[in-house]
Amino acid sequence: MKSMKHSRKIPVMILIFTNTLFLSGCWNYHEVDTLRVVAGVAIDKSETGDQYLLTVETVDIRYGKDAETTSNTITVAGDTLFDAKKNMASISGKKLYFAHARIAVLSQDVAAEGAVKAIDWLARNSELREDIEVLVSQESTAKEILETGSKTDQIISFELDKVLKEQKNIANAPEKELWGLISDLGGSGISAVLPVVSLQEVNGRALPSVMGTAVFKKDKLVGFLNDDKTKDMLLIQNKVDEGSLVQNGGGEDTGPKVSLKIFDNTTKLKPAVNNGNVEISINIKTTAAIEEIEGTENYIDEPGRLLLEQRAEENMKKSIENVIKEVQTKFDSDIFGFGAKVKADMPGTWKEIGTMWDDKFKDVKVSVHPEITIKNSAAFSQPLRIGE
Repeated sequence: MKSMKHSRKIPVMILIFTNTLFLSGCWNYHEVDTLRVVAGVAIDKSETGDQYLLTVETVDIRYGKDAETTSNTITVAGDTLFDAKKNMASISGKKLYFAHARIAVLSQDVAAEGAVKAIDWLARNSELREDIEVLVSQESTAKEILETGSKTDQIISFELDKVLKEQKNIANAPEKELWGLISDLGGSGISAVLPVVSLQEVNGRALPSVMGTAVFKKDKLVGFLNDDKTKDMLLIQNKVDEGSLVQNGGGEDTGPKVSLKIFDNTTKLKPAVNNGNVEISINIKTTAAIEEIEGTENYIDEPGRLLLEQRAEENMKKSIENVIKEVQTKFDSDIFGFGAKVKADMPGTWKEIGTMWDDKFKDVKVSVHPEITIKNSAAFSQPLRIGE
């Protein structure tokens, strides 16, 4: 067992939690004092691979002049996850309360072996909520993500949950709650993806960073996409509300860099059958504004703006085509949901090819049609120039 601690002022949600228990007729102060609130869980395999390692980040409450929380991580082994949880109960000294757990982190070993065992345990734990966020650690283990709490003044699980809730506005990683993951794993025509968490050095400290995508084929991890490719995937899935696009003003790799802030995006998939083969048309409409220009070129006036729109569309088209090709050839896993769209729009066709979709996906012809409209340029109506 390993236990690590840090303290901070008590989070509002924990105060609400304890007050709720006090006000309900089924709880008293003694019962609350015997609980340890679980903020998050991490699931690893032992070095020998024959046992699971279950880690929980707990939030213990200390009352005084200023109520504070103490964060701990506890790790125990078990032949199964149910066994590990039972063993943990005999060590922690208090009853573990899972209802406020916000994240579950899987190690690469657990995900590559087949995540269904871990997901089944999460789903069958009656205390865990269906909206718990699930991630894959890109580090050696999952537990080291939660253990960073000992080096910060934050409850890591709660902070990671906040980051994941912002992904529609950032588009660096997919957000996947437990119920959505179960739906993807049990559905047809779409493969599961999970956000990736790793440790990045910030001011000499290793802190968790959520960026990128873990790609699954059935329930097994088969690889990763970086943050740029993740943004392309999310654009295809129509899961980008905001974010940024960085474009070279002179074309693919030339000219000053221009940052575009996405204000709105709508993506529509249109399946069709051509000569007996399924084809997918991706139509993307993006509204953006110029947020930053590294140079003095005029992209504000109409001629420059139209040229920038054209180059941004060319860049988006090529980037999305490349990520589709990579996923088709390297992973052969329909993370985009092309099959699900065929099933929804063309049920007769899906009835014929659905059982063969795993073989057909890698050969599906896809055409990408982006339309980017630059509406304004924030506060400045002209590019900023330095005088002689």
